[in-house]
Amino acid sequence: MKIAYLIMAYDQPQLFGRLVEALQHEGATLYAHIDRKHDAGPFRAVAGALPVRFIEQPVEVNWGGYSQVEAMLKLLAAAVQDGHDHYIFLSGRDYPVRPHGELQALLAQDPQRSYINFYPLAPGSDFSRLVEIYAFRDLYPHIRPKALRSLTQLLVRAANRVLPKRRFPAGFQPFRGSTSWCLSAAAAAYVVDFVRQDSSRELIRFFHSVTGADEIFFQTVLFNSPLAKYCAGYVPPGQEPPRRNENKVSLHYIDWDPARENPAVLELRDLAPIQASPKFFARKFDQARSATLLAALDQQRRDAGAAVSSPH
Repeated sequence: MKIAYLIMAYDQPQLFGRLVEALQHEGATLYAHIDRKHDAGPFRAVAGALPVRFIEQPVEVNWGGYSQVEAMLKLLAAAVQDGHDHYIFLSGRDYPVRPHGELQALLAQDPQRSYINFYPLAPGSDFSRLVEIYAFRDLYPHIRPKALRSLTQLLVRAANRVLPKRRFPAGFQPFRGSTSWCLSAAAAAYVVDFVRQDSSRELIRFFHSVTGADEIFFQTVLFNSPLAKYCAGYVPPGQEPPRRNENKVSLHYIDWDPARENPAVLELRDLAPIQASPKFFARKFDQARSATLLAALDQQRRDAGAAVSSPH
């Protein structure tokens, strides 16, 4: 089983180094995109001799902008060119929480299945306004001075209050979900081919002025395709009651407790809930705050590996 891990990072290179070491197993290939605004040197240094393929022409990534989609597409295209059975997207703040063998066993059960959270972004659903208004997340950081940037954002918000709702490109129903996904070979190839088609240009242009495009673009492409039926949790249109927010079919454990961060930075107190979860990865870790939890997870994986290799 050939698995491509697609890692997008910009901070905490020591945690990145720990992540790429933890992902080393037979059949794994790692691809990394380091935000162009940040020095990739420390990330390359901590990777050392480990086989990590860094994207050589990275994107300047801005929160909420289409640039996040561009970076993810660069990773996906590089991996698809090499050919793999599954493609798993991770941030530099993610970490594996179960033995690799268990993940490979799950993926082998149904090689065509993809795991990606989703829900129709219909009027009235959570965050439906994201595709009804304009936002220019990749433009704002380049406006100087800061006062002019703030004024520009105020003007855009004012315009959104008086302009009619945007119309989503014809022929597409928008879908939304988290960026934690695992795509089959067919799904990954479909996405890469889709963005190269002239017929996709209108949809791509639309997403250049959408906040949170990274949580909508991939879901929209896949769930408007013939491959939707191979995604975990898929129900044919008209057979599922309306959902206000995403289902939880991805392979990630994430704590969205409103009393914590958004999402929570995981600590040792989260070990038991993680162990009780069937998920294979977790987010969000911090090199310092999560140190004891990371050590416990590493020991857990070593113990599992020792148990598998033991003749008894």
